[in-house]
Amino acid sequence: MLIKTHYYIIAFAFFFFPLVYFIINNSNLALYSNFIITITSAVLFNFENLFEENIHQNNYHSYGNNKHPLLDFYNIPLANAQDEKIEKKDHDGINKKENIDDKYVVLIFDRGYKSTFTKAKPILDKYNFKVNLFIACDRSESSQGLNWDQVRQLQNEGHEIHSHGSDHAKLIDLATYEEMETIVREGKQCLQEKGFNPIAFQAPYNKGGDNPKIVDIISKYFDFAFTGHAHYMFLNCDGWENFGYGKDNYEGNTDCSPYSSDGTPKPTNRYAMKEWSHDRMHDKIYENKYESKNEDPHGKKVNDAVLENFIKILEDQTKFNKDGDINAIPIVSYHQISTGKDYDTSPELFEQEMKYLYENSYKVLTISKLGYDEDKERFYIKK
Repeated sequence: MLIKTHYYIIAFAFFFFPLVYFIINNSNLALYSNFIITITSAVLFNFENLFEENIHQNNYHSYGNNKHPLLDFYNIPLANAQDEKIEKKDHDGINKKENIDDKYVVLIFDRGYKSTFTKAKPILDKYNFKVNLFIACDRSESSQGLNWDQVRQLQNEGHEIHSHGSDHAKLIDLATYEEMETIVREGKQCLQEKGFNPIAFQAPYNKGGDNPKIVDIISKYFDFAFTGHAHYMFLNCDGWENFGYGKDNYEGNTDCSPYSSDGTPKPTNRYAMKEWSHDRMHDKIYENKYESKNEDPHGKKVNDAVLENFIKILEDQTKFNKDGDINAIPIVSYHQISTGKDYDTSPELFEQEMKYLYENSYKVLTISKLGYDEDKERFYIKK
């Protein structure tokens, strides 16, 4: 059957193509050109189907290590824009394909501001990104805070709800450990009473991770916690020892267990994860380069500079993530999507950043997609 198919194709080429060429190039028959071309395409399509069917019937999927050339020649690209974009990237080279597989980001929103729902959500919906909200219960129902119906809608749509404490009080400034535990415990209970199940805690002002008693308190109620800042969270908490990155945050760490052999908390561990503050980056860029020039903190010049830095940090993760071996992920935190304060992120800038993530095929993860291996004391990305 396969041999017969080849004869059909050769016969088709000798007898049909000369006829098409003559008709198309004859001015008197020009009106029939489109008709003939359409028939040609249909016949080619049927030959492709016939040929593929014959191959499958005879279990001929390839010749050696290569597909049959006719299958590639008649391959019709998909019309879907996202599939087409990925198809181009796949054929640009192995390195580019690996980079697509190796680029991740986790997005966090602090405190539970209403702008997360009114400003950020429409942009996130556009790109189908899911994020993590750390709710400080005392901020809910306030003039600037999310109400519980909005929080519930966000969860129902796939966003994750985690705890920022019962109120936004700096733990290390409280007088007793009992007060500290109240903030942590009631921050979880408050959310559970509203129907949420937070697995992660974000310490207000990201302070307290170097205090063993605070680490103990957090570990009683949560699987993970954030208590510091860095551009990247290393899944094995080994940024300095194995990659030469972030001495202050990672020196001495080779896993994510909470304590060193002397009983002191490790600078980064499962209860002292590191996030990258977008607000701090915005403020630093503005104050260092543009404030003295009276530039608008949310104008094009500042936004372009912040976006450029955002892209650089996101792209630089490929220094640590290669060939599918994921070692570090940027966890980007925002507060308000607004222009009320100099360090806020404007909706325009947020839109640019989300568009960049989408167009460059970043995988946007929620915290529940991070698993933790108790034996190896390290994080991993769930499949």
